[in-house]
Amino acid sequence: MLKQSDALIIFVVLVAVVGILIFSSNTASLVVVAGLAMGFGGLIGTRLRKSQSAEQDNEAAETSGDSQTAQQNIRASAESAPTSALNKAEHQANGGMSTSATKTAARQKSASETSPSQVALLKNLVASVSEGITFKDPQGRYVSANAAFADMLGSRLSEIVGRDDAGVFGLLTAKSLLASDDAAAEKGRISTTLEVTLPTGRRYFEITKASVNNDDDKLEGIVAVWRDVTEQALYRIRRDKAMSETIMAFTKSIELRDSYLGGHAQRLAHLAASVTDVMELDDDTSTTVELAAYLSQIGKLGIDTELLGQQRRFTEQEIKEVQKHVHNTASLLRDLDFGLPVATTLFQIHERLDGTGYPQGLESGDIALPARILGACDVFCARIAPRSYRPAITPEAALDILLQNPHRYDETVVRAMQQVVKSPEGAAILP
Repeated sequence: MLKQSDALIIFVVLVAVVGILIFSSNTASLVVVAGLAMGFGGLIGTRLRKSQSAEQDNEAAETSGDSQTAQQNIRASAESAPTSALNKAEHQANGGMSTSATKTAARQKSASETSPSQVALLKNLVASVSEGITFKDPQGRYVSANAAFADMLGSRLSEIVGRDDAGVFGLLTAKSLLASDDAAAEKGRISTTLEVTLPTGRRYFEITKASVNNDDDKLEGIVAVWRDVTEQALYRIRRDKAMSETIMAFTKSIELRDSYLGGHAQRLAHLAASVTDVMELDDDTSTTVELAAYLSQIGKLGIDTELLGQQRRFTEQEIKEVQKHVHNTASLLRDLDFGLPVATTLFQIHERLDGTGYPQGLESGDIALPARILGACDVFCARIAPRSYRPAITPEAALDILLQNPHRYDETVVRAMQQVVKSPEGAAILP
């Protein structure tokens, strides 16, 4: 009969298989793991259900002396008679044995056919994978973990099993892990990346968690696959830092050429980032908007300084010359890989929903959301600051201009901007 410890190991194996499928990029590995999943999946599910049913029904069967005698007769018949004789013996036993007890005997016989060596094989599979695998009970205590997980933490299994996240990682990390447990219990499966400070230093883990529920859909625990991605994370941090420093250098160069643009990029970045928060957009969109905001003026490095400093409004020809900054930006960023649609966003900032923008005259849905956000925020930030040819206007007046032109500016974006401007955080952004 399947023991509780075996059941936990089997639950963990299922997630190990899923984890390897997720993380493996090798086709042969995928085929092997898929085969294991098919082979063990049916075995595991059948064994768990039959073992649990057998334990429950066996209690009822033991209270009846007649039931025990009938079961002994069935087993004796099974040893000396063919299948047809076994069926006859079972039918005869039903006269003094409940239907439930009859089914119990059949389930116990079927469950006993599973070899203990198969459970040992599953345990070996868990021990052999390089990813960390853990299983926690509904109270958040680690019931089981493999050696790979202990190695990742530079710890021993005895220091993990039986403890909760606070005992293993500390209170700060425990809060994040508890939140991801709740999300897994609610959604069934989630993936997250977490920074953890260990005695050996700062580490980054990519974690996939899944809830384990019983037949009544009650939570049995949370199983997780852990992958150490510290090397990749540190590379991205170094790359992002270098890119950020490059962007700030560009921004300062522009401000030195045109004093009226001083602080514009930073104000635009803060406002647009706050707008994405109000709109509850994903991290990639927020990062795209912020990076594009800081880079939004670099194309003006290719525009004549005297033209930018004119103390009057531009002529039609001068406007066309200034608008070339969009193409200059695209040229400067051509060889930079942001991993996000930053270049596309920058090329579309000055497009308008009604097709009156530049450089392509795009309309509505053809304009990416990050560009629609920055387009509205850029106009607002430009109008509340003075230029060589005009004074600044109030934030309220700038918002009114945007609200009165829903055919040009995304109304959802403008409403979110209105919330930001009226908030304490917005007051800090305004000049």
